Amino acid sequence: MRSATSYFNGPLYRKTMARFWPLWAGYGVIWLFFIPLNMLNTYFNRYLSSAPVTRLFRQAVNLPEYVTVGLYLAAFFAIFCAMAVFGYLYNSRSSCWFHALPTRREALFTTQYLAGLSFLLLPQAAVAVLTAMVELAFLPMSQWGAALSALVMWLLAQSGICLFFFSFAAFCAMFTGHILALPAFYCILNVLADVIYTLLDGLFHEFFYGYAGSAGTAQIVEYLTPAYALKDAVILFGNSEEGQRFRSPGTVAVYAAVGVALALISLYVYRRRHAETAGDVVAVPLVRPLFKYGVSFCSGLCLGMFSAMFFGWTDGMAVLIASILVWTVIGCFAAEMLLKKSFRVFKAWRGAAVMAAVMLLLCLGCTMDLFGVEARVPDPDRVERLEVSLDLGAPGDSGGHYSAVLTEPENIQKFIDLHRAIVADRDRLEGAKSGDDFTYLRLRYTLKGGSALHRYYDSFPIYQEEADLEGSVTNLVKGLYGDRELVAQAYGFENFLKKGRLTGAWLDRVNNARGETEYNVYLDDYAQELWDAVQADFAEGTIGVRYFVNSDPERLKNTYRTDLSFSLTAYQHPDSDQEGYATRVSPGGFDIDETLTVTLTPNAKHTLAALDKTGIWEEGYSLAGYEVSDSAGPYPATESR
Repeated sequence: MRSATSYFNGPLYRKTMARFWPLWAGYGVIWLFFIPLNMLNTYFNRYLSSAPVTRLFRQAVNLPEYVTVGLYLAAFFAIFCAMAVFGYLYNSRSSCWFHALPTRREALFTTQYLAGLSFLLLPQAAVAVLTAMVELAFLPMSQWGAALSALVMWLLAQSGICLFFFSFAAFCAMFTGHILALPAFYCILNVLADVIYTLLDGLFHEFFYGYAGSAGTAQIVEYLTPAYALKDAVILFGNSEEGQRFRSPGTVAVYAAVGVALALISLYVYRRRHAETAGDVVAVPLVRPLFKYGVSFCSGLCLGMFSAMFFGWTDGMAVLIASILVWTVIGCFAAEMLLKKSFRVFKAWRGAAVMAAVMLLLCLGCTMDLFGVEARVPDPDRVERLEVSLDLGAPGDSGGHYSAVLTEPENIQKFIDLHRAIVADRDRLEGAKSGDDFTYLRLRYTLKGGSALHRYYDSFPIYQEEADLEGSVTNLVKGLYGDRELVAQAYGFENFLKKGRLTGAWLDRVNNARGETEYNVYLDDYAQELWDAVQADFAEGTIGVRYFVNSDPERLKNTYRTDLSFSLTAYQHPDSDQEGYATRVSPGGFDIDETLTVTLTPNAKHTLAALDKTGIWEEGYSLAGYEVSDSAGPYPATESR
């Protein structure tokens, strides 16, 4: 009679479970306190409010919330489970002894793998049974369905996460022969995609002017970083009454399927692994070059850029590149030492030279922008929407910053023109130390088809002599500063009063009768009249005018130092389900939800006339002006009133 091939060894499985019982028992005790004991404590705690059944039901239907905590718990325990069940691979004597047993390698791997996975799944199953007993014992039958559904939801999601992390740990265990290398590889590979992306992103920030990351790449990196993707996937939506659900249960299922695939790959590697590799940092010969050059690449970027930033060498690209090359070579030799378990590794200079050449080509390619990263400006027809942020210069009131989401082609075109001008003049603008002033621009394009492009020019110079030079950066910025519709959006005039009720107005930086600067001179009784006056002056262009330079003589002559601020208190719309924002805090006032500040000007006749009616001039107050002069002699201080 033919004998069947066995893929499981029962006695070995039971021996492993008994030998490492503190591991799975500890994991189970944690969940025991987290769920069933916590539920019983909540139900019987006499210091809590009444209605223990209601409290217990609320906890029962909220059980899926524990998956977020369970994610990190599974990731932590998975590596210890793998170290326990595959620990025999890291000692020559135990490795030879195990592989001398009359058991096929497939049976050894499957038995140990299932034992390690059981360390996580069996305690969870036991806790789920105990939790179900608590729910059935203390909840009315009408609530059993919702409670048990939430319990099953928690168990399935947590088990899928455990399956992935333990399989990943087992996968790492197959490629090393050193017990301390296993947790190191496990931790590194879990975040490797994010680390490489961060290093390359930092490198591109140094070489590419205006580079602000790649949204599409960042999303891919998130999926390749399990903790990020799974944490986002198990965020809950819905409420207890309607039933809660995970944001992306499919993501958890995909990672569980990946765990199965990793287990099969691990079995394949285990069958071909040599017992003599016990003690080696990397046990699979095919992976050794990948380890060596991967360490060299990461150390070159990470330590090279760190050294350059630490010593302040980032202004010179040549020094930054030299630092990267030095650490690339050092990393290559360090990796060779780990592989050879020896300090005599100078014969590896060829590999170090190759890696240095590769890194040099990468840096030179970035310097010359071979892929057109710096010069990329999207075609207006391909832009679906544009999120933009722009500094609007002086004065520093509420109109000093413009931030909007644009969808109209004519509005998008204005910023694409500025973007193109910056790119065309980037050799002069990048790293400029001089200029009449500096401004910033942030652009986040969403392109048709779902792709994106982000750029951030955090400090580029403005040259006043180029203000009338058509097509120059300064000329285009001037055009945006003079766009009254854009400036009105920066102040937020249109939507300010839609958010609530105007409750106050005050002046900042006014001179009192003693000639001292005073703040917060309140004019609440005239708030609406002052608001209407500011709107009229803005429409006439006598207030809210933007200037490139804060110290521009024209700006100093045509603005006061005094600001007029308005406050509002948000209110609840009649058709809103949300609670109102405002709460009365004293008999004479409300919580302020938002303020809007406008710098006063001598030409704002409507606002100045409204201020005349308040009577503050009779109290000895006057608006604060600037004392400035030019070649024509002293300006008069802006008119004190």
